[in-house]
Amino acid sequence: MKYTQPFAATLCLLLAACNGGEKQTAAPTPSEQPPAALKPSENTQAAASEQASAAQTSAEVEVPAHLKAGKDIYDKRCKACHGIDGKGSNAALPPLAQADYFAGDKMQLVASITHGIRGKITVNGKEYDGIMPSFPMKDEEVAAVSTYVLNSFGNGGGEISANEVAAYRKTK
Repeated sequence: MKYTQPFAATLCLLLAACNGGEKQTAAPTPSEQPPAALKPSENTQAAASEQASAAQTSAEVEVPAHLKAGKDIYDKRCKACHGIDGKGSNAALPPLAQADYFAGDKMQLVASITHGIRGKITVNGKEYDGIMPSFPMKDEEVAAVSTYVLNSFGNGGGEISANEVAAYRKTK
């Protein structure tokens, strides 16, 4: 009983503080309005250009259904180092975009995924000296992510099947 009054007083103060004591207005005050240079009615061409640019770099790029599984694997296992655009991220992490490293031999991509890479490699005329770990994946997963990379980032296309990955594993 002796705690009822302090509790009620505290509750009233909390409710008053949460309410703020002011009613919200539908229109923003003049200080909340955007500067004239940023209003949507002006500079619409610049705004459209910015939106188009943002759409191109968005992670939500439309991917054909047959490449979806590979993109999902890429997003989980590869994107952190090779980037959303496949361009790599520093002197140790080579690009996958338009990469000559596997353009002539698509199984080089499979080898990199299944065995990893240690030591210097040259990609598009530039030397990289980083470490890529091998990834424990099923043949279907290696095939899916390899096929996704071959068909993305400006690469020439191609496909790697789970049977090709299995055959490669038997020889290496």
